[in-house]
Amino acid sequence: LRLLDNSTNADDHQIDELPAGATLLRGQYRIEKYMVRGGFGITYLASDSLERQFVIKECFPGALCCRIDGKLQPLSSEWSAKYNAVLRHFLCEARRVAKLDHPNIVRVHQVFEENSTAYMAMEVVDGEDLLSIVEEAPERLTPAVLHQALRDALTAIIYIHDLGILHRDISPDNFLLGADNHLTLIDFGAARERAGRETRALSAMLAVKDGYSPHEFYLTDVEQTAASDLYSLGATFYHLVTGEAPPNSQERVAALAADQDDPYQPLSEGEWAGYDYNFLVSIDRALEVLPEIA
Repeated sequence: LRLLDNSTNADDHQIDELPAGATLLRGQYRIEKYMVRGGFGITYLASDSLERQFVIKECFPGALCCRIDGKLQPLSSEWSAKYNAVLRHFLCEARRVAKLDHPNIVRVHQVFEENSTAYMAMEVVDGEDLLSIVEEAPERLTPAVLHQALRDALTAIIYIHDLGILHRDISPDNFLLGADNHLTLIDFGAARERAGRETRALSAMLAVKDGYSPHEFYLTDVEQTAASDLYSLGATFYHLVTGEAPPNSQERVAALAADQDDPYQPLSEGEWAGYDYNFLVSIDRALEVLPEIA
């Protein structure tokens, strides 16, 4: 995972984070610094007893819990069930992802429980996330680089789909691109293997990203399939080509339901010099908002 300076997300830096020097797993890991936090996790850079560096992700659903004397606890009794559900989900998926072995997927070194929550220790990947690159150095994302990146992303996603796993959080910030343009898929915090209605409700709470999420991610009574990840992948590469995310899937569904034109403008109908036509068509096909009638 990309190493961030301590100043990163300084406005978000709260006392909820473990301090530098804190230890985990009976002293096996020592926190070196806070890296970044999201709605359901805090990420740290850590070193182990052999001075090897790892990225550690802590299950921390900030809207549901707080840290007291180092341990997490629900904000109130009414949040206990949801907090425990998030924790079970984190552990289940972390253990599943730890079994993955693919050159384009981040490797999980260890999964453990402590401080009334759970942790994943992952390899450090030397790379920059695609969202940062498209915003700060878009010239690096040439057509040739993106053609290869899409092939690499598809091999990783096909691999997890063949194992019955959905990633559910595919977006530019969850791909890292190394100096050699090697692509790595990260952050499986919202992944799941199978979903009944209750699990889909939890999944919706875990990860919905406007612009990247298909419309079924907003609902609890619609099946999520491999096509759902492919929609998010298409949205990711649309952003990398155009510099912005595609229209929100909910807005697109609403427009179609009202007999209005889909606000999405197909890439294959535009002029994008250097891009293979089939590459552009593939993105358009992945972004069909109603794939069942595509």
